[in-house]
Amino acid sequence: MVSQRRIPTDVIDQIRSDVNILDIIGQYVQLHRSGSNWFGLCPFHTEKTGSFSVNEPKQFFHCFSCGRGGNVFKFLMEIEDLTFPEAVYRTAELAGIELDAKYLPQNIAGAEDTQSETGRLKQLYAQAGQLYHHILVNTKLGQPALDYLHERGLSDELIAEFQLGYAPQAEILQAFFHEKKLDDYQTLRKSGLFSEREGENLAERFNDRIMFPIRNQTGQIIAFSGRLLTPDKKLPKYLNSPEGILFNKRKVLFNFDKAKKTIRHESKVYLFEGFMDVLAAWRAGIKNGVASMGTSLTSEQIYLLEQTASKLYICYDGDLPGRKATKRALELIAPLSKFELGTILLPEKLDPDEYVRKYGPENFKDFVTSHERTELEFYLEYFRAGRNLETESDQLAYITDVLERVAQVKDPLARDLTINRLAKEFELDKNNLTSQLQALMQQVQSEQLKQDQANSLKRSDKVVYSTQQRQEKKRYTPAEQAERLLLYRLLHEHDVFLRIKGLADFSFIHEDYETIFLLADGYFDRYSEYESASFLDFLKDEHLRQIIISLELGDYGESNEQEISDCLAFIMQHSPLEEQIKAVEAQLEQAKRLGDAKAIMEQTTKLIELLKKKQTEKSII
Repeated sequence: MVSQRRIPTDVIDQIRSDVNILDIIGQYVQLHRSGSNWFGLCPFHTEKTGSFSVNEPKQFFHCFSCGRGGNVFKFLMEIEDLTFPEAVYRTAELAGIELDAKYLPQNIAGAEDTQSETGRLKQLYAQAGQLYHHILVNTKLGQPALDYLHERGLSDELIAEFQLGYAPQAEILQAFFHEKKLDDYQTLRKSGLFSEREGENLAERFNDRIMFPIRNQTGQIIAFSGRLLTPDKKLPKYLNSPEGILFNKRKVLFNFDKAKKTIRHESKVYLFEGFMDVLAAWRAGIKNGVASMGTSLTSEQIYLLEQTASKLYICYDGDLPGRKATKRALELIAPLSKFELGTILLPEKLDPDEYVRKYGPENFKDFVTSHERTELEFYLEYFRAGRNLETESDQLAYITDVLERVAQVKDPLARDLTINRLAKEFELDKNNLTSQLQALMQQVQSEQLKQDQANSLKRSDKVVYSTQQRQEKKRYTPAEQAERLLLYRLLHEHDVFLRIKGLADFSFIHEDYETIFLLADGYFDRYSEYESASFLDFLKDEHLRQIIISLELGDYGESNEQEISDCLAFIMQHSPLEEQIKAVEAQLEQAKRLGDAKAIMEQTTKLIELLKKKQTEKSII
C-alpha cells in the first residue's frame, strides 16, 4: 500500500503560478471582458445579470452578488465540492500539468475525506460502479446484458468509456462491500443502493438492470439509473437512485461531465431525451450531448448549461409525442435563459438511437449538423401540422398561433423575418401583422413584469439579509478606511511593511487587520514577493480571505510617503485606549499560538504600558 503524503508547498505554488485562473474558470463559466476584469453569470447562485468577476492580473474571482471569492483552488473546491488536495490535482489536470504519481489523489492525505458522510458515500458508489462494470464485461451473469448492448450497437469501447454495468438478480453488493470493509450499516442504508427490510436487513435496490452511472461535474459517480433487462410490466423500465446528499436530479445532467469541454469549445449543446440517445450521438462523434434525468429540463439544469453554452438545440424523438415534448421544452427554456434556441427534427418518427442504427453514425452527424433549425422555424412547421391552410379558419388559427409565439422572441430581426414570411405567404398587409404583434408583445412584457415581481418576493430572508449585511460592511469609518489603505500598501509594498513592522508602538485598531498584518510577517518569511492568489492560500480563515479580496477590489491609486504617514497618524490618533488594549491582547494570544517568543515579549510590554496608561487616566478622573 502506498503511504499517504501531503502535497509540498513548492508544488502547490508552482501549479498556482503556472495556471491562469481565467483559463480554468472559463471552462465552467462563459466570460466576457469588461474593463480590466472578466464577467459572467455566477455558477454559485441563479441570476440574470452577470455579477461574477474574474481578476486576471491578481488571479482571483469574486461575485458581487453572493460574495463568494478566492483563488483558482477555492473556485474548484466550491464548484466541484473538492477537498484542497483534490482541487490542487484537478487544477493541474485541467491545465494539462503532469504531476508525479505520488501526488495523485489516491496517494494524498486528505484528498478523499472518507471520514465524512459524503466521502464514504462517494467511495461506495465508486466501488459499486467498478463491480457492476466488471459483472457486465467479465462474467456469465452479465453476458445477456452485454449481448443486448451489442445488439443496440454499443461497442466494448463505448461501454468502457461510460463504465456501463449490470446489476444481477442475485444479491451480491452487500457481501462485496463487507469484503471491502465498507459495510457500515447506516452508510449503506443512506446510500440509496439498498432498501430496508424488517429487522434491519437490507435488500439491493437494483436487480436485473443495465446500470448507467450518473456523475457529477468532476466525473465522480453519485447515482445510478438502472434499465430493466427482462421486461416486467409490474416494474418501472428505468429506476434511479433516490435523492440524497450526493444526488439531486434537478441539478444533474447525464454526460455533462464528459460533454462540457466540447460544449464550451463550440458554445453549443444538444439536448436529448434518453441515455441511449446520448450514447448514439457520442458514437456519431457528437460529444456535446446531454440528457435530463427522465423529467423535463429544470431551471437548475438550464442555468448549469447556460454557464458553458450560448446555443441549445433540442433533438428529441421524431414522432408526434417527441415534437410535443420539444415544444414544451422550448416553452420552458425560452423565458428562463438567454440561449439561442433551436431544434433538430428527425424524419420517419425515429429517435436518435434508432436513426444511428438504421442509417449509421456518420449519416446521423451529417443530418444533425445540416438540419439545425431556429426556434421560430420549428413553430412555423409545428403549427402547420393537422391544419388545412387552404381554409380561412385554419389560416387565421395558424397565423394567431405563430404571432403569439413570435411575440415571445427577443431577436427583432427574427421577428421581422417571420412577419415578412407570413405577409408574403398569405398575401397580408405587413403593417396589420406588425400592429397585432406589438399588442401581443406588450401583453407578454406585462405578464413577464408580474412574474419577475412575484419571483423577487420569493427570495429568502436569509439572502436579503446577507446582501444588506455586505452593503453595511462597505460603509467604513474614516479610521477603518485608513487601516484598509495602510494594510493594502504594506502587503503590496515591502518597504512599507518593514516600516510598519519596525514601529514598536503601532497596532491596527481592528483585530482582523492586525491578525492579517501578523500573518503577513510569516508569509514574507516564506515568499519574497506578495501575490494575492498565494496569500489567499496562506490564510486559513475564510473571513480573513474575504477581507483580502475586498481590499484587492479597491482602487487605491499611486502610493506616496505622505499618504503612509497620514494613515499612521490617523490610526494612532483615533484608536481608543480600550480598543488598543483589546488589539494588543489579541496580538498577544496570536503570538502565543504561533509560539513566537519575541512577539510575546513585545506584546506583553505593550500591554503593560497601555494598562498603566489606563490606570493613570482613571486616577486623573
